[in-house]
Amino acid sequence: MTLDSHVYPGLEQSIQQLTALVVIKNDLVRHGIASMLGAVATVGDVCTCASEEEAIAKLATHRPDVVLCHGTGPAALPLMQAVLTHSAQMVLLLEDLDLAAIDETIMLNAHGFLMQDDATVEVLQAAMDRLAVGGMLLPSELARALMTRVAGASRIAPPICLTSREREVLGLLAQGLSNKQIARRMDISEHGVKRHVTNLLAKLNAPNRTLAVAVAIQDGLIPQGD
Repeated sequence: MTLDSHVYPGLEQSIQQLTALVVIKNDLVRHGIASMLGAVATVGDVCTCASEEEAIAKLATHRPDVVLCHGTGPAALPLMQAVLTHSAQMVLLLEDLDLAAIDETIMLNAHGFLMQDDATVEVLQAAMDRLAVGGMLLPSELARALMTRVAGASRIAPPICLTSREREVLGLLAQGLSNKQIARRMDISEHGVKRHVTNLLAKLNAPNRTLAVAVAIQDGLIPQGD
């Protein structure tokens, strides 16, 4: 696989588990992220591009497992749709915690978030390891920002009543487990997990799993120390 006409040290020796596509306009940041991914054992081939249009083309030809990109606004929706079509995982590299700048549809469909300034080989290693087993990525800074947004919103609602099974699923969601992992942990089907997650989102009035956990923490359904 072509690496944007550059060879990054360690890429050829890395374990062939995940392939990645880095979509960042800035040359320095793009090649820096790709270079660090070269030291991540969970990552095999890495390709890069500077535009979302080129990324859509590379999705069809390179079939990456993970797409790391900056696109958070409406202009990135075609790329997000292409990522979903090719069953890849979309990870947003955030330059700041301006949640209002993230399109709601993209936030709902992203498989994870990473703060760009915190990106190190160790952080990327942990992130790719989690993605490899179906987990989600949520930096602590973003989790706190989500909780702050939830706390600042005026939510007038009746007390939230969860079943014991829903509480168990909620706790596992807070740990970042995927539906498949939760199904194995609880010894139930993935369909059963999806049903519980759907019920949780409805009861917590949350559009996605990330906000559901933030709401649950804010409402005391998940202890802060967990």
